[in-house]
Amino acid sequence: MSLFKILKKGVKASASSYKLMLVIWIITLVLVFAVGYPLKSFLNTIFGDSMAVERLMDGFDLGLIGDISRPFGGLMAGVAAGTLFISLAGFVLMTFFAGGLFRRFTISWGGLSVSEFFRASANNFIPFLKIALLMMLIVGAYTFIIIGIPGIIIMMISDKQMPGGGAIYPFYAIWALGMPVWIFIADASRRWVAATGSPRVFRAIGTALRALRERFWLSYGTVFAIVMINAAFVLVALLFTMIATPQKGIMIFLFFILTQLLVIFRIFMKAWRYAAVCEAVTLPGGKSK
Repeated sequence: MSLFKILKKGVKASASSYKLMLVIWIITLVLVFAVGYPLKSFLNTIFGDSMAVERLMDGFDLGLIGDISRPFGGLMAGVAAGTLFISLAGFVLMTFFAGGLFRRFTISWGGLSVSEFFRASANNFIPFLKIALLMMLIVGAYTFIIIGIPGIIIMMISDKQMPGGGAIYPFYAIWALGMPVWIFIADASRRWVAATGSPRVFRAIGTALRALRERFWLSYGTVFAIVMINAAFVLVALLFTMIATPQKGIMIFLFFILTQLLVIFRIFMKAWRYAAVCEAVTLPGGKSK
């Protein structure tokens, strides 16, 4: 099977699971509101009707320091805690939801109801979490070897506190080109767990390594193509949010709708990668045992 056919089948499989992706989006949105609304209330408590927001829109105003000096520490602590909470909760939620999505993409026919999706997510959560944590350690070691060690050597040679110049850039490129390998291993491992129901994490990773070795370029190309498309999408989304930020009125509501469409599309991109990796692993003659 060609790379194009794998990507095409992955798109079809992920598109047919739109109900599950909407469930993921709704729960994610509730999580964001759970943190964002208290923060907004706290900002209103600080600024009240002092026209501080309008003054900030005209540029940084030193006069505001006196208005917010006392609650500023609490504000920063709240923002830091909220960011940490969203990051951890997002990691746990996406690990949880991945269990249901991979189960959906490993069954030979039909789909999953919402209740079956949550059941599969719960059953696969612990082994998926172990795989995620183990791959984080592996990627951390990989990053240290590819970027950290050369960076230290460059600093020692140049006698600088930070690796500068263009000498470090090739190592960034090597690191980026190697990341699809680890992403495929993580996804193929989760695919094996979802397909077999076995919680044996190291067996799953070993199976993923064999699948990568048997069809390296096809496996690598599948993840690399989706990662590049996803990176382009993220860049466009960031540029959009930087340029098109509204100030008031109906434009704020439209901006909110557009940003949520971007979030849904981001979830679709992740599901596409899962489905495409499942297709690449289950090619004729290459089915995981």
